[in-house]
Amino acid sequence: MDFDSDKFYWHRYVPTYESAFAALGDVRSVFEYGVAWGGSIRWLAERFPDARIVGADITPIRPEWPQSDRIAYVQLDQGNRSEVAERLRVLGRRYDLIIDDGSHFPRHQAICLTESLQWLRSGGLYILEDIHSSHREHQLFTEHQAGELAHMPNALNVLLALQHLRDRKKALTDQVVAQLSSPEFFNAEQIRRLDARIAKTTLFKRTQLPLSCWHCKSDEFDYADLKCGCGTALYANADSMTYIIETR
Repeated sequence: MDFDSDKFYWHRYVPTYESAFAALGDVRSVFEYGVAWGGSIRWLAERFPDARIVGADITPIRPEWPQSDRIAYVQLDQGNRSEVAERLRVLGRRYDLIIDDGSHFPRHQAICLTESLQWLRSGGLYILEDIHSSHREHQLFTEHQAGELAHMPNALNVLLALQHLRDRKKALTDQVVAQLSSPEFFNAEQIRRLDARIAKTTLFKRTQLPLSCWHCKSDEFDYADLKCGCGTALYANADSMTYIIETR
């Protein structure tokens, strides 16, 4: 299958997703932040033929988006916490799978993670795509988490910390919660709620070259400089990272 989604040709996330999907069982309800040109929604609808799919985007519905009686769209701003929470409340569904493939802004990732996890069933999956944008070496981090925000823990920091504590068989203490809390990203209650809800996390980072370039779609690569012919870097330190989160 060849879908017009960078999940396939650039990030190469899908084989890892398929391994995670195997444990989901019967998937009936899927929600995705970020519709763009509709390629990912098209893939989800085909991959889960019995599921109802909801796509959320800041833009109004576009004519090229896939249409079906199983597909619905909602308009929302991922940067508006109350709007995200209200849209999910009005829909009122429990989801088997939620994917954040939206703006990739670090603050938006934090908002959607904390507001969405309560709407996942036990054993469901939350996929936080392109978490590399919360890495200090990524351009979106430097653009949207600059100044005072640069030192505040974002979703990448929090998820790495929670997994590290579990790997070391250590409890989440008040001291660690205080270290991870910030006014812009996660407060103490949200961090404890994440810890209580998350059963397991897996962080994937692409270890191969992309199949083709996200910028020009070419596969004419300069293997010596690890760049596409158009100049796009193919193997940056902070690129193609996604978190797969399983809920209790």
